[in-house]
Amino acid sequence: MRSRVSFTAIAVLLGLTLHLPARADEQAAPLSPPTAEEVQELRREIQELREQIGLLRDQVAALKAAPAQPPAAYQPPPEAASQQPPPPAAPARSQSLLNPAISAVFQMIGATSVSHENDETNRFDLSEAELAFQSVVDPYARVDMFLTFPSEGSPGVEEGYVTTLALPRSLQLKGGRFKSAFGKWNTLHNHAFFTVDRPEALTNFFGEESLTDDGLSLSFLIPNPWNLYVESLTEIGTPPAGEAFNSERRSLLYLEHLSGSFNTTLNSTFEVGLSAARGRTGPSDMLSQALAGCGAPCASLQPRDELDSAVQGIDLTYKWKPLRLNVYKSFLWQNELLRSRRNLDVLDAVGPALVPGSVTSLGGYSYIEWQVRKRWRIGARYDLSGFPDDRTAREWAGSAVVRFQPSEFQELRFQVMRTMRNSGAASRFDGEESDNQVFFEWIPVIGAHGAHKY
Repeated sequence: MRSRVSFTAIAVLLGLTLHLPARADEQAAPLSPPTAEEVQELRREIQELREQIGLLRDQVAALKAAPAQPPAAYQPPPEAASQQPPPPAAPARSQSLLNPAISAVFQMIGATSVSHENDETNRFDLSEAELAFQSVVDPYARVDMFLTFPSEGSPGVEEGYVTTLALPRSLQLKGGRFKSAFGKWNTLHNHAFFTVDRPEALTNFFGEESLTDDGLSLSFLIPNPWNLYVESLTEIGTPPAGEAFNSERRSLLYLEHLSGSFNTTLNSTFEVGLSAARGRTGPSDMLSQALAGCGAPCASLQPRDELDSAVQGIDLTYKWKPLRLNVYKSFLWQNELLRSRRNLDVLDAVGPALVPGSVTSLGGYSYIEWQVRKRWRIGARYDLSGFPDDRTAREWAGSAVVRFQPSEFQELRFQVMRTMRNSGAASRFDGEESDNQVFFEWIPVIGAHGAHKY
């Protein structure tokens, strides 16, 4: 249609030029008055030109008003169309919207102690299998469910929560069971660790598993004049029994996490986080052992179950990932420092009696990792940790790890770790003051496993 309009416009212009004098000598010649027939012919041609111009205007207006039409599909000849099967009818609704994204993660771990013969550490086992079900419920919420199948113990729900998607002012509410937003490492699932094991400070302060809540979490982005990413996250819930929070009355845990990040260069970011958790705790392990050793004289002593316990932390993370070579090179430096203050009862053997007391302890780690090739990463971690119920016990550990990722669905890890303990910490590990361990881990992933938080 546009080509026809252009061709008609050009024809009109050519018609106009044909009636103009073309040579200068013709312009110089004397003009004779036109005859009546010539005047009538000119009037007729002018009227035709006006009608053509009006027609062109109508065509241009119609093109502007009409919606854009897709190009017509190719229609095969009748004889070819008869030889091909008819295309299947399109479903009324996409089936992917009705089914959740399902994935499975397996962890096969081999560990051995070079220094000690220990059946608990010198073995291979399927450490954990995880099934994930994730899907949106509607435009207003989504559900994430993670079921874990450990090699020892019963299957359980590692995480299961619903998250809102349409609250105003960047608010987001989460309810159910979820890993508490304390620091950086605590929020990771086991297969997402940088090393085979978790840092010693997190194990000593929160137990063998991550600090987890059954409750509610509210997060929102804090506006600021610098246009930085600043997030506040508040949690309230009931934690399972752990090292720092283990009240038999299942008292509530309150947690606040404030984090902010900014770009140091076009290729790097720096993130700072502050965490604070407060709850209740019961008798410490050391008190339970002391009462058991005391015997009959201490049978009437009843330790308190509602004692204050609080843990604060700060995390610092630097990431470098060049824009042009981000698939092949990167650098990570992640650090966390934890401080625990816990009230407890102490056995006074003179009475015997229970006297109130408190313990303040520190712990933390520093982890550095280089991506040297597309599939290869090397890292090192240093641990220094106390214990929440003993102000004198200390342990140190150094680790080296190599990570190989054939693809985004598979990873192999090799780790060497040396641990040192003072006498107070060694008493918790059958008197072992040092240990050298070697770990191997193989993690395949199948299904639509979503990316983890940056």
